[in-house]
Amino acid sequence: MMKLDELRLDIRKTLTTPPPALDHVVPGLLAATVGVLVAPGAAGKTTLLTQLACDVAAGAPVGGGILTSQSLNSPGKRVVFFLAEESQAIMHRRVQAALEGMRGMPAFQKGSEREALAQQLTANLHLYPLAGAGRLLCVDGDGSTTHKFQEILAACESARLVIIDPLRRFHAGEENDSGHMSAVVAAFEQVAHKTGAAVILSHHANRSSVLNSGGDQASAARGSSALTDGSRWQANLSGVTDRAALRYRIADAERRHFVQLDIAKANYVAAKEPTILRRSSSSGALTVWTPATMVARKGSARAMTVTTGSNFTGGVR
Repeated sequence: MMKLDELRLDIRKTLTTPPPALDHVVPGLLAATVGVLVAPGAAGKTTLLTQLACDVAAGAPVGGGILTSQSLNSPGKRVVFFLAEESQAIMHRRVQAALEGMRGMPAFQKGSEREALAQQLTANLHLYPLAGAGRLLCVDGDGSTTHKFQEILAACESARLVIIDPLRRFHAGEENDSGHMSAVVAAFEQVAHKTGAAVILSHHANRSSVLNSGGDQASAARGSSALTDGSRWQANLSGVTDRAALRYRIADAERRHFVQLDIAKANYVAAKEPTILRRSSSSGALTVWTPATMVARKGSARAMTVTTGSNFTGGVR
């Protein structure tokens, strides 16, 4: 265990040298820190996280670049994604759906380019669909870590990004207990610290935020605020607000096809406007939506027709 004296800040060095550059895995979420993605059930948490995982693993916006923005590193980096509620068959479809937008990218039009991407993702993207696999508890009811935690920690070695989906399946305590939820955050901070990875915990929104259109707030996370307080970054998926629907020209009849992505908490970047995402009617994949998108979609509909028989060109129907 590291001694306290070894953690003391060297003031002379601090005053006489430039600070190190901040290492953002996604904007606002630094390497070796813990963040949270909060949303109601069926809002698209796992879809968005799968697209993010593909982006980071490929080092390119093959999943749409929704959260990665300008933070991608090339070549791709190791991503470890634990999915407590998904089977291999479902993730087979989700990964294909996540790569749907890649078909329109000039960088991946040749078969050789798609094969190179396949090799990149095979090397870097480590998905663990764990539905039906038994107990997944990393943090016991008393706040102590378990043997399963050590197994997961070992699997995350040298990762750039670790995703836990959903958090509720990986701990045995009371969500409203601040002491327990602080212990949960501390456990995953160990993963972040020991591996150098950013860790994203997928978590459900509380009922009040859903009923009162408060899904864009940091307080939308279900249970104790210790989860939000202990995390360095929080993104929220929620229904589109009236204001956003008006701004982005989304008809009431179409609002069910859209979600709003807010960075509700970011300690290391400036606040930004919400991002509006539209679900693909065929695959469920999410894409960024702007008023200009409405016109662009009509012109590109023919070009995006699904073609089968080559790598990553089959959509999920």
